[in-house]
Amino acid sequence: MFARLSVLLGLALAVAGCATLPKVGEASEGIPTFASEAQIDAYVAAQWREHEGVMRREAASGYEEPILVTGSRIESVAITNVQEEGVDEGGIVKATSEYLIVLRRGRIVVMRHTGATLDVVSAIDAFPPGDPAPNDTWYDEMLLDRGMVVVVGYSYGGDATEISRFRLAEDGTISYRDTHYLSSDDYFSSRNYASRLIGGRFVTYTPSPFEKDWRKSAPFLERRNPDGSRTRVGPLLKPANLGVAAGMVEDVPPYARDLHGVTQCDLLAEELTCSTRGVIGSQTAEYYFSREAAYVWTEVGHDERFGRAKKPWASMLYRIPLDEAEPMTAIAVQGAPIDQFSFHEDGERQSLFVMTKGRFNFGPNAPFAATMWESETRADRLALFRMPLDHFGNGAQMAPALTYRPLAEIEAWGIQNRFVGNHLLYGGGGYYEGEDDMPGLMVSPLDADWVQRIDLPHGISRIDRLGNDAIVIGEGNEESLGFSAIRFSQERWVGRLDSTYLLPDASEGESRSHAFFWQPDPGDPLSGDGIMALPIEREPGEDMPSYLGSGSGVFFLRRKQGVLEAAGELSVNPADNPAAVAAAMAADKLSEDDACDASCVDWYGNARPIFLGERLYALVGDELIEGRLVNGQVVEQRRITFWPGRAATAQATGGEGTTAH
Repeated sequence: MFARLSVLLGLALAVAGCATLPKVGEASEGIPTFASEAQIDAYVAAQWREHEGVMRREAASGYEEPILVTGSRIESVAITNVQEEGVDEGGIVKATSEYLIVLRRGRIVVMRHTGATLDVVSAIDAFPPGDPAPNDTWYDEMLLDRGMVVVVGYSYGGDATEISRFRLAEDGTISYRDTHYLSSDDYFSSRNYASRLIGGRFVTYTPSPFEKDWRKSAPFLERRNPDGSRTRVGPLLKPANLGVAAGMVEDVPPYARDLHGVTQCDLLAEELTCSTRGVIGSQTAEYYFSREAAYVWTEVGHDERFGRAKKPWASMLYRIPLDEAEPMTAIAVQGAPIDQFSFHEDGERQSLFVMTKGRFNFGPNAPFAATMWESETRADRLALFRMPLDHFGNGAQMAPALTYRPLAEIEAWGIQNRFVGNHLLYGGGGYYEGEDDMPGLMVSPLDADWVQRIDLPHGISRIDRLGNDAIVIGEGNEESLGFSAIRFSQERWVGRLDSTYLLPDASEGESRSHAFFWQPDPGDPLSGDGIMALPIEREPGEDMPSYLGSGSGVFFLRRKQGVLEAAGELSVNPADNPAAVAAAMAADKLSEDDACDASCVDWYGNARPIFLGERLYALVGDELIEGRLVNGQVVEQRRITFWPGRAATAQATGGEGTTAH
């Protein structure tokens, strides 16, 4: 048990009727929450007094603050590569047993994948009817829940997360239902996703400023009316659902100017109903969702104004249970995670593991934490953080030094990390143009204090799971793309390089985690044998092309008895199919003027492999290509080319094209 704070907190400045700050209780009670809006006013006043003091002290130095740009029977089928089983993530393609639903360039397209042909059944704009400025919003993510298609985007015109619901009928037609706006700052991340579907509940992360006029920026929901006006449908954040770490109540920090909200909504309700739980912290944060809770790790970063004002609770790890009856908890931490894959809630060990980076001190030169593109930078002082779930408390104490186990350092940009079974894997190298160092794959068991190095003939830009084993992907020599399967010994807690395949003249066409998919062979899903696929680019050499969706095809790879073997490629430009080449050229010509009104840049990628039973698909840009596995090789069966606002052309390989309307 954490010790109870023995001192009652003083009164704030004369605001809101001399309201006191939140009362700190026992650690088991969780972090302090607010009893009223008056208490929030008191905390904001104290926080801004500290902040303005720092600003006055730093005014003479000439410091300038940086600008940061920021009810159906239809059941979904799992086709998204997710971090946690049972936690679906917002993506650009979802599926039912009969239909594929694709979010592409501000449009939703529904295609039937059963039967002998590929057909576009229906299509609709992803933005509300009559929206005069749809290009103000980036439509990034889509979820499917029992016939309810939900599109999530960030509206720069409205400073809000835009949530639009669409009905998917059993005949495949899609129709608009409504749009709501959840107030928030931009949630964009180079790796993470904002929305999840957990246990039938829509869950999303939304940051927002926590300032003097906090009532204007605190999370609220608005419904869009047919004429484009908005109606407030009630506040989402009750004072009792807003918390702050106990250490930040006793000594109010000047940098805690952001509210990190976790909002849950009932998507199937006639009127969208939502609620938010939020915590107060610095702007820099990384978040992760398990099936039971959301975790938010906030860190001050390298803002020199606050470097000298840092307290032991400058960085805070919050646990926000999805069951709102459970208290929110926290513990003060050091450093920062690399990305969402740095987190792993382990049910068997009842612990949270986090791979962290950063110098473990609070000097003014502490490195910037993971935010926006920070995942792609170099990192030092790597460590594996382990915290038993029952050790989270009210945020008054700091995690002990023994909580962090030092890890072997590597010299690389864009470090990748992933928990696979009972091991943490991490590495990098060969990812950016001009980066030649290949530091190899580092493997560390969760229950031991050593790190194993496995040399690879290529760099590391992606790590994923193959049952109990792993696949490591990255750039090789002479513009090749390397794939290495890693096999683990559960008895010895070590890994070994099982097999490597080098694909010549190729690079990754996508950086997002959803771009990879693996389907195990029937019978033993944990053996690691099966077929996998990844979008590739056949003209490698450009600097970081995979961030903007440059996939030109999907490459398939089989693992059989541990050995990796090429299984074919479905491409937008197959050399052995002249008719398909002509169709692709026509599509490219039309795409120059494809009536795109919103999200015309593929921030979340343009290509995905899709596995539906025995059928394999490659979504590449405006083409959906179907293949079958024949004698270990993926053979193209048919394809359909679609683009917004125009007829779709379907073609069976070697046959005559048909038109679907």
